[in-house]
Amino acid sequence: EFLIPGFVDTHCHASQYPYAGTGVDRPLMAEDGFLMKYAFPTEGAFEDKMVASAWYTTFLDEIIAQGTTCCALYATQHREASDILVDLVLERNGPRISIGMVAMDQLIPNPPSADQVLSVHEGFIQNTLNKTATKKYLIEPIITPRFLPSCSEQLLQGLGALAKKYNLKTQTHMSETIDEIDASKKAFPEFPTDAHALEHFGLLNQNTLLAHCCHMQPGEIEIVHKAQAAIVSCPLSNFYFAKAALPIKTLVCQHSLQVALSTDIAGGYSPSMLNAMRTAVLASKTLQFQTHPTSVFSQKNTPPLKDEDQLRNTHDLTHFEALYLATLGGATALGKAHLIGSFEVGKQFDALILDAGQSNIRAFPNHTAEQKNDLLRKILCLGDDRNIKAVFCYGTRLK
Repeated sequence: EFLIPGFVDTHCHASQYPYAGTGVDRPLMAEDGFLMKYAFPTEGAFEDKMVASAWYTTFLDEIIAQGTTCCALYATQHREASDILVDLVLERNGPRISIGMVAMDQLIPNPPSADQVLSVHEGFIQNTLNKTATKKYLIEPIITPRFLPSCSEQLLQGLGALAKKYNLKTQTHMSETIDEIDASKKAFPEFPTDAHALEHFGLLNQNTLLAHCCHMQPGEIEIVHKAQAAIVSCPLSNFYFAKAALPIKTLVCQHSLQVALSTDIAGGYSPSMLNAMRTAVLASKTLQFQTHPTSVFSQKNTPPLKDEDQLRNTHDLTHFEALYLATLGGATALGKAHLIGSFEVGKQFDALILDAGQSNIRAFPNHTAEQKNDLLRKILCLGDDRNIKAVFCYGTRLK
């Protein structure tokens, strides 16, 4: 058995869990695409409090079973449903959540006005802060503009003001897909990039989580670095929608950026951070793909082969580095590294007991590859919820 810090999922759409495993064959922004056909109708159903209670209960049960002890969540635009999610977490004393009502005043059917959205959001913020006054370690509201195409200038200005007024974190999507970038440029032609717009509206600073960022435009890396914001890798959904791999090691080692890891339910269909780690490692391998010039699969303009050691040093992510992203890396991105993410004197006890004795992990004592690190790597590569024997959040056992 291994005792490790609890997993920190830094980007997850809790209300999209009902359709996880579907919709990934559609583009993000099309009229019959992921958002219009799946996300918006499913999220709309959470206006029904019984639907919200049932599905949020199921969602929390699942992520706890998968070892997630801290999560940055996108809820919906519905106040009562978001209150229900807060209450459910309080009832079970975990997991820790940063919860954001999704802010939108355009793109969706029958959109509310910016004033309506801001009023509801401020009410939710005040209520959540009051309700959790004695459990600030457990729940915090977070400002959540879905992404630029779904928000008006007035709404973004108001959200920036709320973030400043209540000293809250912000989470949003940035430079995710080609069609999203085009939609952002159409909605805000006065700004050259998503980052420029978010910075202008006061939504890009050291308290910001930026999901995806696979198609960062010129100038965005510099803006994010200056702001000390965190980038959230969503490796599974990036394969389906961004169709690109985030160069995590380059961003960290060459540009000194913070990077964390996420499941991105439901664009990412798996609620498992173990799976997110494995996918992040695979994504780093795709950045090393090459085609030999004489291969029958080579194209007319196939570039010359690069040195494989150089590619490996530039991009290769190990499973243990992915584990860091899923624990202390996530805690750092959320501003909680002083509380969780590692085992140090004075920190709070968010932890998992991993069991290498289940049927999906085979150990061969006294043979090759049976050191402690080898067994832990087997769990990271082969493990699932069966191997997560116990889950603790702030010392409370949740599983």
